[in-house]
Amino acid sequence: MGYILAADIGGTKLATALFKNDGTVVKTNESLSEKKDEELLFQCLVNSFRSLCINEGVNFDDINGIAVGIPGIVDAEKGIAVFQNNLPWRDFPLVERLESEFPQSKIMMDNDVYMATWGEYTTRGFSSETMVYVTLSTGISCCLIHQGLFLRGSGMAGEIGFSLTGTSDTSLETLVSGPALELKGRKQFNNPELSLKEMMVGYYQGNVHIARIINEAVTALAKEVYQILVFTDPHCIVLGGGVFNHHPTLIEAVRKEVGQYLSHPLLKGKEERIEASIYKGEAGIRGAASRIINIK
Repeated sequence: MGYILAADIGGTKLATALFKNDGTVVKTNESLSEKKDEELLFQCLVNSFRSLCINEGVNFDDINGIAVGIPGIVDAEKGIAVFQNNLPWRDFPLVERLESEFPQSKIMMDNDVYMATWGEYTTRGFSSETMVYVTLSTGISCCLIHQGLFLRGSGMAGEIGFSLTGTSDTSLETLVSGPALELKGRKQFNNPELSLKEMMVGYYQGNVHIARIINEAVTALAKEVYQILVFTDPHCIVLGGGVFNHHPTLIEAVRKEVGQYLSHPLLKGKEERIEASIYKGEAGIRGAASRIINIK
């Protein structure tokens, strides 16, 4: 029996999984991402892959394919991790290095958001539809698939974290990312240990100071989603990533606010196309597995 290894490497966690060739999940693993040393990060990835195989009694020679999703700028054709804002890789030859560890396997890599988008696209049974996936966690980014193909532009399509908000030069990421929200909360309450999880508890309990921070983020997100909707008119726009996955209330808040902007008769009701992620935290690794299965 053949197997596939998949990885989703984010700025916070490194998730890996072992799949059967038909896409069935055998085992998953999760650990913290190494943020300082490029070789240590690579070894963490390889060790996680090998651990999955050993623990499940799978021979390395039975691994037919490996797919890895990473954040930031990648050269998918050459297999190079060009620049990762929250990881230490710079022009790192990831595919070449993995080929030396698993010479019998077909190996591919791509941006992690593209992998997650593919997973959400295919699980909905889409093939010719247009879909946008927005991920909000350590950072914020998006990806668009149209008629089964990625919109890549010249290499950086979807980096909405750099979008400007309001009339200032403040970027979207500095307003809405998980670390940005934590930073604001810590300053507000003079508590350097305050976590986003604790802030959201306060938000649900009606804390007005926390609500002001979260509502500002919701408004910024809703305006960005509105722009995406009116510009691309997708069949579906998925809100995923750690923040949205753990707090679906925020998805509903964004959907409601977007609906207020869509007052024109031609636009009315399009907010219903905004959906939550189906795969949640597994979108990246499931999308990666689906990609390697499809190109084999």
